[in-house]
Amino acid sequence: MPVRRFLPVAFGAVLTACSSTAVTDEPSSPTPEPAPVLELGDFDPEGDFEVFDPCTEIPPEVLAGAGLVRSKREPFNDAGRSISCSYDPVDQRAEGFFVITGDRVPRERVMERGLFLAEESGSRLPGLYLHHMGSGAADECSAAVHTTRGRLVVDYIELLTTRSRESLCTLAVEKLESVHHHLGENNGSVHRS
Repeated sequence: MPVRRFLPVAFGAVLTACSSTAVTDEPSSPTPEPAPVLELGDFDPEGDFEVFDPCTEIPPEVLAGAGLVRSKREPFNDAGRSISCSYDPVDQRAEGFFVITGDRVPRERVMERGLFLAEESGSRLPGLYLHHMGSGAADECSAAVHTTRGRLVVDYIELLTTRSRESLCTLAVEKLESVHHHLGENNGSVHRS
């Protein structure tokens, strides 16, 4: 007798499991577009936002696309006000290295300190500008853009260089444009202006 009582229940469970109609309480909604990892724009240096962390927020495929590999140099984090990581170029013929930074330093402060070099009008990134770090030696150049999460800066450093600062700046600009391009592409946004 117990088997006969079990058969209708088991048969009903099998039919329910094989049914092609799904029971849902809510209609399915379209998947939203991913938000940009890094949106160009203004920021308030004292505002309430999380500075872009290049050490954790740049995926390996973006680094590879930009021709970079993570360096063995230690990252720098100034309590979330400035976060930097070093990267070596994949091209082993390059004599220097890159430092990618997210920080809260506005362009005005760079200018006040006499570090501003030039506005880069030929860049694909609007508002890109060049500055140096104040070391006194022409062995580095930084390319920076403002984002809604602070600045994104790519600094190219070539110790004991024989190149001009202008050529170092060209390398910094190219790498910043490449990283920004690949970040957008990797995030579903293929904006290529």
